[in-house]
Amino acid sequence: MFGTLKKRLLLSIDDYFGIADGNGRIIICSDETQEGDYLKNIGKLDISPNEVTTGKDLFYQSVAIPGKLDYIVYISNKSEGNYKLLGLIALFVESFFNNLVAGGDSDDFCRKVLYGEIDNEELRRGIELYKIRDKAQRAVLVLHYNEAEYSVSEMISNIFPEDDNMIIELGRDKIAYIITLKDDQGIAYLNKSCRSIVDTLEEELMVSVHGGIGNIVENFGSISLSCSNAELALSVGDIFEYENNVSDYNTLGIGKLIYTSDKKVLEDFLVESVSRKTFELLDDEIIKTVQSFFKNNLNISETARQMYLHRNTLVYRIEKVLKITGLDLRNFDDAVSFKAAYMVKCYIDKLNQER
Repeated sequence: MFGTLKKRLLLSIDDYFGIADGNGRIIICSDETQEGDYLKNIGKLDISPNEVTTGKDLFYQSVAIPGKLDYIVYISNKSEGNYKLLGLIALFVESFFNNLVAGGDSDDFCRKVLYGEIDNEELRRGIELYKIRDKAQRAVLVLHYNEAEYSVSEMISNIFPEDDNMIIELGRDKIAYIITLKDDQGIAYLNKSCRSIVDTLEEELMVSVHGGIGNIVENFGSISLSCSNAELALSVGDIFEYENNVSDYNTLGIGKLIYTSDKKVLEDFLVESVSRKTFELLDDEIIKTVQSFFKNNLNISETARQMYLHRNTLVYRIEKVLKITGLDLRNFDDAVSFKAAYMVKCYIDKLNQER
């Protein structure tokens, strides 16, 4: 917000100028070293929005913005032409902020916060301007979906009309849903709510929807961290949790470690544990059986029941894996080694496909 305003002014004004908030704190200045400092002796001046006030070295004029956000614009008084120029600057600044208020530009502000494209001063003024509660527990759910006949944003607003939550479009097929939590609502509640949202959208819109849940943060400025973690959860889930439509950053586990590791390190690990060629000897039926076995905490009876297999058939497949890989999946350490190696293989295959 302020960055955009500053760029426009710097392109038009060659002399020394600046903008301060109502307390005299400089937020924009042609001399960037002064930003964050305070204007001197402004308390002794009668600065109004209707006319230019002349000080010792500067011309001053205030700019009143709806919502009681007042600014002071100033410029060097060494040139007489700057007297009229300051009036034009004041009109431009007033128009700039009024357009933000009237144009409902809070979505753009929130989008910049989500992507970490805003400084602390812009954040503070934006929170005040758009009347956003700063101190509150929030988390970001990033939704990625196939092209839908109806607006996903409107669907969320109609089905989940919570006042404190915000829906920000990040692209043609991606939305950030900023969820505000009450004090007694933690990770378990967040996870359940997000899964309910995704399932409802898929059912109502008849499209494929995937969600990534970020971590819980304590203030509005930190939603950028939650958003980036939600994006990471989406990416990791796409590779390692393809059977699930929601991935939670808090439970990514080894998938997050693999995703953020160097490819060369992962390739070396794969060579030293279970090679890619070894995995190629395991057909889809065996892999599906192994995944179900892991999902059921290495419980043979429960896995056989869920897969409608005879117990002996399941044991035969597990022993076939042992014969090919040298790893007995009934042993916890061997099971961990196999799972880690298989996840690394899936990730490297994904990287190679994207080349």
